[in-house]
Amino acid sequence: MSRDWIYSSASELAEDLRTGKIGSRDLLEAHLQRVEEFNPALNAIVAQDLDRARESADKADQAIGRGEVLGRLHGLPLTIKDTWEVPGMACTAGAPLFRNHYPKAVAPAVASLLESGAIVFGKTNVPYYASDIQSYNRVYGTTNNPWNTRLTPGGSSGGAAAALAAGLTPLELGSDLAGSIRIPAHYCGVYGHKPSHGIIPLRGHIPGPPGTLGEPPLAVAGPMARTADDLEMMLDIVAGPPPEMAPGWQVNLPAPGKEKLQDYRVLMWTEDLLCPVDEGMQQKYAELKTRLVDAGVRVDSGAPKGVDMEQLYATYMRQLGGLIGTASPKRLRVLIYLAGLLLGRLEEFLRMPKQFRQFMAGNNISYAGWTGLDQTARRIREQFNRVFDDYDVILMPPTATTAILHQQEPDIPRRRVQINGQSISYMDLFIWISPATLFGLPATSAPIGVSDRKTPVNVQIVAGPYQDRASIDFARHLATIMGGFQAPPGY
Repeated sequence: MSRDWIYSSASELAEDLRTGKIGSRDLLEAHLQRVEEFNPALNAIVAQDLDRARESADKADQAIGRGEVLGRLHGLPLTIKDTWEVPGMACTAGAPLFRNHYPKAVAPAVASLLESGAIVFGKTNVPYYASDIQSYNRVYGTTNNPWNTRLTPGGSSGGAAAALAAGLTPLELGSDLAGSIRIPAHYCGVYGHKPSHGIIPLRGHIPGPPGTLGEPPLAVAGPMARTADDLEMMLDIVAGPPPEMAPGWQVNLPAPGKEKLQDYRVLMWTEDLLCPVDEGMQQKYAELKTRLVDAGVRVDSGAPKGVDMEQLYATYMRQLGGLIGTASPKRLRVLIYLAGLLLGRLEEFLRMPKQFRQFMAGNNISYAGWTGLDQTARRIREQFNRVFDDYDVILMPPTATTAILHQQEPDIPRRRVQINGQSISYMDLFIWISPATLFGLPATSAPIGVSDRKTPVNVQIVAGPYQDRASIDFARHLATIMGGFQAPPGY
């Protein structure tokens, strides 16, 4: 099959499958051929269930022969991030402990895709316990960026982003706690949407441990694709309540309320003293602003009024530490907390990550401490959300730099990254994703071009509470002036 067919949007492919213009088995085999050709150099897809996928594709084709359509994604082959439980394939989350974890039940979000007619033929790589912005582990090894295999594709949805960029899959289901959708999408030049908190069920996702029933704070599931239309299509399919709440409520996201790009009021927040941004990215953001203004869009620049990124990030890091600390033994949590007290006095001298002491303190937070912290976050959120009285979207970097070189120093706080000739902590790359995560806001990572280093640049489009369709719609409009997805050279 032609490269153009492989790089067609998932929406176009799904329509052609429903109308019988193309066959599901043919489309599956075309993707498997791509996997055979390109995946060895990338290691993006790390597990496959080919017998079941081929059987499902044949059944989809037979259904079309009978005049039956199985759903909106009738016969569409796709891959799923290896944090989601899918029968027939191990779900490891990059952890050797789960190397042989073969779930019997399917995660509800994945079930929604299957019920819409999708065919899951493979799993994509992640970091250990999905807890890094690179994707490597002792189970499956290292995933490379298709733009340059010396670079990481990001994490934790790094295998997903690499597979999309290389044309190995048309759609992916990711997850995001600390930029795990938005940063890989940026590093690989694809689209990713971090939805409003709580609108896509996380049951059947590792971490937490297999069998976890509750919905965690901060973390979300979300679609990844090569077009904004595909993000919205997948969001429509997977959005819904967790199973135990299904009898009582449903998701009903409002329409964008805008007809054209010029209707949007835009705030560009691309500079902050807490985390300077790569000059090559800033050049693309300057170009983006110029094109928006030339298109008749009202664009202002600067931080939202009354917002202190340092206070915001400190609150996020403390909550993140509390959430991650729940998986640690009590003695270890106490030791991390005490170490944080000591290191907090030496943070600048030791070149520690910004607000790392808050992360360490959060590891041993009590329930009373958590509720107080939650109230702090809510007060900051109320102040932050006032910006949406004046603006429809805030444009921000997904992180401070384009795709970085592989860096696998075991002690993550010791890793360093060069930005504009200055050395910063690797963990400071989480700063720009923190507002949308802390406040549960929708944020779409959308490609806007390629930097002078020949690496993709995305912008993070943050919208108001439950305005998921607005952030995706703005991404759709951006493609008309910035070009949208570009395939990596050689693919």
